[in-house]
Amino acid sequence: MAPTITNKHGLPEALVAAVRNDPYAGGGDISVTKLIDSPRRRQLWLAHKDGIAEDVSERIWALLGQAVHHILERAGTDTLVEQRLFAEVDDWTLSGQFDRLHLGQKTLSDYKVTTTYKAKGDENWTRQLNVLRWLAHENGLIIDKLEIVAIFRDFRRSEADRNPDYPQQAVKVIEIPVWPLDLTEKYIKERIRLHQVAHARMDGELPLCTDDERWFSGDKWALMKPGGKRALRVLDEKPEFVQEGLVLEHRPGQYRRCEQYCEVAQWCTQWQNTQPSVETYATDSE
Repeated sequence: MAPTITNKHGLPEALVAAVRNDPYAGGGDISVTKLIDSPRRRQLWLAHKDGIAEDVSERIWALLGQAVHHILERAGTDTLVEQRLFAEVDDWTLSGQFDRLHLGQKTLSDYKVTTTYKAKGDENWTRQLNVLRWLAHENGLIIDKLEIVAIFRDFRRSEADRNPDYPQQAVKVIEIPVWPLDLTEKYIKERIRLHQVAHARMDGELPLCTDDERWFSGDKWALMKPGGKRALRVLDEKPEFVQEGLVLEHRPGQYRRCEQYCEVAQWCTQWQNTQPSVETYATDSE
């Protein structure tokens, strides 16, 4: 059973129906997106999916992303669009669906409706596309180039005109590093092993999520004037010495995914036991 879709904000029924009628069909024991994600999160989702509720307002960008995929069907000849591939790996079936494969150019393209924050790429994109490339190879399809076609939903022309480091258009093609196939296979087998271990522990203590999987922002240390409200400097590591007349304020990092984007956080003991304090404390040079 899929998670329950709610409509807390009274959005038009057409949008609600479009989200509820998502045609996504996976297959196999694990998909590429689940493979590269947290084993703990996947197992909690499997255990509690009947109790998960997601509001339609939180699925709008995903819905627009699917609209982009439909447009790709107009891409013309010499391309394969939205095909799902399968391969057997250590007693599990791995499945993955690519967006667009240009056969002549041997180029795999994945289209993302995303934010300008990711204009320089994302490690999960690299993992996802390289695993898809390996799957394609296992199915007799040769790929030499990987790319993300990023469509920025928050693009602002005024910021582009002001800041040369900001994306200069609402769409950007980001080339993805290509891993050797043997190293990709090694990565896949290690991820399969981690998920199999978590699956075996479904009724016991699950492996913990890593800081990377929890989108941990990292602790910060702010140099302040006594009584000041703004930091003079913010450091990623605690300094050994503090200049006389200043105080050091510890700003605990945030687990952004756990706080805002994990649908199983309410059942996760790791999150319940490690929620960061909202308070900060100051220390002098001693």
